[in-house]
Amino acid sequence: MGARYIIALVLMIAVMIAWSLLFGNRLTPEQNDPSITEPSTPPSSVVPPTPSAEEERGSPNLDDIVFTPVQESPDDPKVNVRTPTYSITFNERLAIAKKWELAEKTEKGTARFAERSNGTKDVPLNLIPETALSCLALQFADSKLHLDSINAKWEADKSDIELADTEEKETLTFNTTIDDRLKVAKQFTFYPDAYFVDLALTFQNVSNTPLRLGGGQAANAQFYGYQLRWGPGINGDPLPHERRSGKRGRRTSEGAKTYVGTGKPTRELKEAQASATVLWAGLNSQYFSALMIPDPQLEAIYHLDTAKTENIKDIQIAAPTETAALLIPGFELTPAQQETHVFRLYIGPNDDELLKQIEAPNAPEVPLNLSKIIDFGFLAPLAWALLWIFKGLHTVFQNYGVAIILLTALIKVISYPLTRKAHLSMKKMQELQPQLTELKEKHRDNPQKLHRATMRIYKEQGVNPLGGCIPWLPQIPIFWALFALLGSAVELRGAPFLFWIDDLSAPDTLYELPFTIPLIFMEIDAIRFLPILNGVTAWLQQKFVGGMTATPTTSSTQMKIMQFMPLIFVFIFYNWASGFVLYWLCNNVLTVAQQYLQTRTSQTSESDK
Repeated sequence: MGARYIIALVLMIAVMIAWSLLFGNRLTPEQNDPSITEPSTPPSSVVPPTPSAEEERGSPNLDDIVFTPVQESPDDPKVNVRTPTYSITFNERLAIAKKWELAEKTEKGTARFAERSNGTKDVPLNLIPETALSCLALQFADSKLHLDSINAKWEADKSDIELADTEEKETLTFNTTIDDRLKVAKQFTFYPDAYFVDLALTFQNVSNTPLRLGGGQAANAQFYGYQLRWGPGINGDPLPHERRSGKRGRRTSEGAKTYVGTGKPTRELKEAQASATVLWAGLNSQYFSALMIPDPQLEAIYHLDTAKTENIKDIQIAAPTETAALLIPGFELTPAQQETHVFRLYIGPNDDELLKQIEAPNAPEVPLNLSKIIDFGFLAPLAWALLWIFKGLHTVFQNYGVAIILLTALIKVISYPLTRKAHLSMKKMQELQPQLTELKEKHRDNPQKLHRATMRIYKEQGVNPLGGCIPWLPQIPIFWALFALLGSAVELRGAPFLFWIDDLSAPDTLYELPFTIPLIFMEIDAIRFLPILNGVTAWLQQKFVGGMTATPTTSSTQMKIMQFMPLIFVFIFYNWASGFVLYWLCNNVLTVAQQYLQTRTSQTSESDK
């Protein structure tokens, strides 16, 4: 029984590791019915397409769209915007965002979202990589208009904005004129207590002839007038040990995303959905997102640009070759006519409470479902329930580490009937040891007969040989859900526990080694206390629970595996999130304590008899 108990644990850990490697693409996103999201009647701003153009919109060849990047100069003037929530730096000449720092302060005066390098907590996290030149850049479908726009110079109406808590909002407007035909204005509206920014794009025909925004050399792309872009890449907030090693963990769920109203956000739409109206698009990292939300009446569609850039080896950048773009249908402007398109930008944490507050511009009744950018995997309902419990406990104790400990205790209390049943099963197994030993001697040369005879005794005595594994079964989904939480819930990012454990979503570091020990599947660059202590408690659990008790069918190989299991646990959990190791450690300690009390109670009952 003991061997099977440990083997079950080994298999469970193996499944968890395999699942973590496939964490980003474990499920294929649901495909949506394009008929649901296809635009019905075009708004007044969109010129009704001809039959051939309509056909092109039905199956546009978006791969032919080529973006010509702008050229940035160190001498370009900058415009800085600072609010209690974020700090933004714009390149004035290009009218693009170059830095977007989340500068919100906590009650203790530290940055709520700061870079996690070298243990610092006071450096605001910037979500825009230095190599990103398309954050809020415009590209026109008309090739001549776009080439002229590259050479156009934007000018801002303000050079610096400092928005205080007492102010309601502030605006910043960039203006330019392209080829003496088209005047374009980008007006940003900033709010002091929000992560979203409103963007209004105004186009005015300043020529004497009608001007159509649309067409271009891209095959089958004549339906769109311009695109609003974000990228390439988003800063991915790597952990300190990843920065030191220069190797980033597998996070395939990061990158470009779009949502059409049903199903799940997806990186790339299939051909049948290429012309579906999208509700939002952008890029996300493990804990943060940069999302563009168009006015639904614009009937924007999505384009993923994966054009290769320079060879970027910075592990801080997630999806360095991916740019998300919203394509707006073409429209025509008569002389002196102007038209305004409205967008909402959310650049901030993947916080469910914050995301639910975001509304679509000019259409608050349209459900955006921004919270779907948070992906907890196939155990999402359980993960959301755990997060709800964590938040409630954190409200009381102000410590997510304490919340993990209390959650572990709660699970042990709920699973007590199963644990007691397993204890009784183990006790019966021990009582059967003489009979099983006799069977082993009798059928020494015939393993098949030994197995049949052993199973017959189990059946006659009403013993389940796998009874010791039963208490672990309800905990397996808890392990997976907690693993997903620590990898995706921004509430647990940077959450301290005590002493040196200052981030439950990262491995604990007791002492940073001046050298690196390379192993086959990992590198050791620090002394981590929790995984070592967890190995010790795993060894104690073997002793108290009876995991080292061999049965007649236990092989020497199984015994060796059982002996080395505590050490294997140390290496398995060495670079895992400290919050997850804390959960496993508390589970071991409570299991040992529970088993000790059950044994004492059983001995007391027998002595009374």
